Amino acid sequence: MVLVQQNSVEKFIEHSNMDERSFHTKQTDHGTAKGLDNIQNENETQTKRPTGEERSHGLWKLHQEPSTPPRCKAFGGRTEKLILRAKRKHRTDLHYRAWSKYKHYKTWPDVKARLIRNCPENIKKIFGPSYDMSRFQHEFEYTNKPCLIAGLCDEWTARENWSFERLREKYGERHFKCGEDDDGYAIKVKLKHFLRYQSSHEPGGAKLDDSPLYIFEPNFDDDKVLKNLVNEYSVPHIFTEDLFSLVGEKTRPPYRWMLFGPERSGSCVHIDPLGSSAWNALLRGRKLWVLFPPEFKKRTVKGKKYINQKIEDDEAIDWFSSILPKMLVEEETLSEKMISFIQRPGETVFVPTDWWHAVLNLDDTIAVTQNFCSSGNFEAVWRHTRTGRTRMAGNWLDELKKVRPDLYEKAHKINEQDKFDFMAVLCKAIAKREAKRERKRIKKMQKKFKREEHKKNDSTDSEASSSSSSESSDSE
Repeated sequence: MVLVQQNSVEKFIEHSNMDERSFHTKQTDHGTAKGLDNIQNENETQTKRPTGEERSHGLWKLHQEPSTPPRCKAFGGRTEKLILRAKRKHRTDLHYRAWSKYKHYKTWPDVKARLIRNCPENIKKIFGPSYDMSRFQHEFEYTNKPCLIAGLCDEWTARENWSFERLREKYGERHFKCGEDDDGYAIKVKLKHFLRYQSSHEPGGAKLDDSPLYIFEPNFDDDKVLKNLVNEYSVPHIFTEDLFSLVGEKTRPPYRWMLFGPERSGSCVHIDPLGSSAWNALLRGRKLWVLFPPEFKKRTVKGKKYINQKIEDDEAIDWFSSILPKMLVEEETLSEKMISFIQRPGETVFVPTDWWHAVLNLDDTIAVTQNFCSSGNFEAVWRHTRTGRTRMAGNWLDELKKVRPDLYEKAHKINEQDKFDFMAVLCKAIAKREAKRERKRIKKMQKKFKREEHKKNDSTDSEASSSSSSESSDSE
């Protein structure tokens, strides 16, 4: 009986131990399974963590939609007169009522949709913060390849401050350049008047104009108030090498612009001056770009022979909507090498040296752009500058000798390779400048001499008249 009880107890203990081991095993298995689930969830969380491009896109998401026009007074009165005056100066060949003669505003929604739908988006896209200046120069500047860059202006205060509403409130009374007259002088209007024009659907307003006026403001430093705009953005780190800065702000060519572009406005196909490269950062709206490599000639990319004067003009809207499609049909090499894409807020375009490019504003846009010379494009820029801005090139060469002797030597080697006598050209340019100054001095002296002669004659006449009057009184 005792033996039976002992066996029963042993079996119970063994069974209990088995249950305990199985319980711990189940607990361990459950814990392991739960741990694996946690690890898997953490991995999924890590994989779902946004990339740099996604974070940048998130910052600009609010600005992806077309900008809301600022609350302005109605277009008319003084604003209408000032805009009309600007139009007459900008296009002397065009009657002010003819700014909407092609009625592009009627077809614009369909044309815009077609341009967006047919855009190949075939440009190289990169994330700017993952590049340093050296890497960018070797991959894009030395190879002369364009690209579209995200993430370069995420930290700018202009990202929030450069809305149409805020700029109107802060700078509405300042004058901005919206064109040039036939003599090359700037045409300026106050920003508040321009924004009324930009948002107006009335006759004479930008919403009805075929190709509206377009603000390109270069003179930030000439206005103490506008100078504050420079502090609201910074040159992206990959474009900080600026060799033209060596000659000083007053001597260097114009190089930076703030842009206000109403929809349908734009710039026709061109290359940037002096072989410089450019970056263009967009803060509001969308731009459509077309680029062609330097190998194409001007007459090929301009496509003037395809213009039908009866139904189209030589403006950006006509080039994009009508002239370019004809060119691509007739010129197969153009379609093969054309780069076209849509730039959105927060993105920066890099345009290399001597690349042809045209831009059309799909929405009302705000952008900032700068041209620059760096080690990556120095060779091309030097060849353009030594003939295009000879006296400045002489000063530039002196500064390069002090700061960048490697580029100073490179400039001399380029001159030797091209058999270009730079000193002879420089002396000729200086002599020409001195002769011009001497002509001005002589002309000024001649005017002064004539004024003095007139004064003498006037005084002589007055004396003669006074003496004659006295003689007549004496005779009486």
